Order: sequence, then structure tokens, then C-alpha cells
Amino acid sequence: MNSFSQQSAGRTASVLNFLITIFLAIVAFIYLSLTVYTRDALWFYPVYNSTPAFGVLRCYGEEILMQADSSHLAAVAALVNEQISGDKRWDELNLTDDTFAYYQSSDLMLLLELHYDAPQRIHSFSPFFSNFDTLLVPLDGRHAEKTILFSLVNGNPSGGSFHLTTYSPLLNYIEQNNLCKKK
Repeated sequence: MNSFSQQSAGRTASVLNFLITIFLAIVAFIYLSLTVYTRDALWFYPVYNSTPAFGVLRCYGEEILMQADSSHLAAVAALVNEQISGDKRWDELNLTDDTFAYYQSSDLMLLLELHYDAPQRIHSFSPFFSNFDTLLVPLDGRHAEKTILFSLVNGNPSGGSFHLTTYSPLLNYIEQNNLCKKK
């Protein structure tokens, strides 16, 4: 009887090992598939924490430069990083060249630009938002109601956009620090 119990236990262990191996193989396949699709091994990492080299606040036709050592740039970048971190929803809405030109010249827009020295990446399930050097956040005007964020690669609009939860912290900071007033 003792021999029968050992045989039964061996079959159970063998089936359990097989199921664990299949489960791990499926997990590895899913991870590798998403890594290949996104071209990012850390696609699951929700935190974005980069420091821009400088920022530009396009305030209804005025251009306000925020240098690297500016406390305003540090605060605004922290608020943007907080909004980007966590769950992100990618959208097909693209920034066209015409809209980008409008953003830079319109006196009806409040636009935040964050410029980086090195190419950046926002980890997500999307292959987009990699190797960008500028983030654009339209705070008032065209596309602002969608609470989105665009990116530029070498000064050219890249594909898609990410939806942010809210612009309220950014708008509150800008208003409380008198960085920009609506005309």
C-alpha cells in the first residue's frame, strides 16, 4: 500500500508541476508579447518622474519661460508627473501641424510646454509616447476640454494623446502664483 500512495502522490505532483509550468509559460508569453508591442520592458510601471530642462507657458499670446532652476518649473513638472503617473488612457487624437502652429501663436490658448534634454518615455500599454522631447498640455482653448497631453519628437507632433484625470491642480497653481491671467 505504501508503494501505491507514493505513486499517487507522484502523479499529483507531476500534474501540479505541469499546471504551474503552463501558467508561467502563459504569463511569460503575455509579458513578452506586450514588451514587443510597446517596445518597453517596463510597460507595466505606472510612475512617470522626469525633470524638464525648461518649460514654456504660452499664456494667451504671451510666452513665459521657466528656466531649469525655477521653483515654478519644479512645481508644475511635479503636478504634471503626478497626473501622468498611474492609469493612463491613450487616444487616437493626434496633434496636427496646423493645431501645433495654432498653439504657438493663438491669443486664445493657455498651453504648457515641458522640454527635456534627453528622450523620454511614458510607460504604458501603448507603443506611443516614447523618445519624445517635449510634452504639450493644452490647459485652455482647443482640445483643453478633453484633458489631454500631446508629445513632440524632435519638434514634430507624434502619434496620439494621453488623457489626464484633471487639469485643476495645474490651473490652480498657475492662478495662485499669477503666472497667467486670462485676457
